[in-house]
Amino acid sequence: MEARLHQGLPLRAPVEIIGARLQRRVRLAAARALVSRIAAGDPAVRAVCGPRPTIAHAELTSTDVAVILVSRGGEPPCAVLKLPMTPESVEGVLRESSTLAALHADDRLGHWRDLIPRPRASGELHGRRYRVDTVLRGRTVLDRLSDGPSRRRLLDSAAETIHVLHRESATTVEAGDRLVERWIDAPVDDLLARGAARGLEPGLERLRAELRCALVGRRFSVSWIHGDYWLGNLLFEDADAEPSGIVDWDAAVDRGLPVLDVLHLVVYTRRSVGGQNLGEIVSDLLDGGGWSPDERRILDRYGCCDGSLSERHAILLYWLRHVAHHACQQREGDRFAYRRWQAANVRPVLAPR
Repeated sequence: MEARLHQGLPLRAPVEIIGARLQRRVRLAAARALVSRIAAGDPAVRAVCGPRPTIAHAELTSTDVAVILVSRGGEPPCAVLKLPMTPESVEGVLRESSTLAALHADDRLGHWRDLIPRPRASGELHGRRYRVDTVLRGRTVLDRLSDGPSRRRLLDSAAETIHVLHRESATTVEAGDRLVERWIDAPVDDLLARGAARGLEPGLERLRAELRCALVGRRFSVSWIHGDYWLGNLLFEDADAEPSGIVDWDAAVDRGLPVLDVLHLVVYTRRSVGGQNLGEIVSDLLDGGGWSPDERRILDRYGCCDGSLSERHAILLYWLRHVAHHACQQREGDRFAYRRWQAANVRPVLAPR
């Protein structure tokens, strides 16, 4: 029996991984083939991209959304075409479109809105949804994180940039049943619904009870939050300057806790530099591992904890929201990949301590 298992998982699992990679290549090729047909059939897209757009760059995200930079001939890219290539990814793109529309309509945000994609056209071709956005300037600068001073400047500018959104859209609410259901019950139930959740039920129910006790009836400062705010979703024209763009808004919500964005920024920077899994980092923090001086400085300045929420519960809420969002993005056919991810990022945090 042991010869046929790898940490309790069948050896056929690597075959599933190879199959998933092949499927991703097929999806990206299918998306590339649709570009000229979309431009030919949609006058709004043609007005932005021209009648025969050239593909400057194409990639498939981890959530199976094809992101294609298009240009007119040899000119610089003029638009970004987003094509959800699976049923699961369609919901994310529709949610992102709704968020971007709401943020662009919010006059409180002023010129800050220039940092986020502006949809120019959207539609459907043979059952395949698409959206065309303006191009944001800059690139990701994860290659600069190994340098301590550069990392410090990037963290500072990133935290200050999202703080504008948190500050301008802030309001105060009481954590009643509807809000607690969204913050706690829905993500717990999403994790319980996964087929690989066996053995997690006691830990998730303990977490639900602890967080409900900590939140119900208390008042919190809430705002719009990005929901996946880390340096991989920020663009910079110059690594020493402020961000020139913020992308990937499918996890954004209004009436969210700003500290969740700040925690994600800090934790994922640590993850990018050190290579640890999220579950390892969160477990260490819950066990008293603490923050570095730079991390503590960012959290103290931008964490928005006013005493109504302990740091432990902020970390648990952040982790719960993130892993539940990841779980909902997975396809049923990727069970091995999800179980492997779950073993590293969910089970360690729920282990009794």
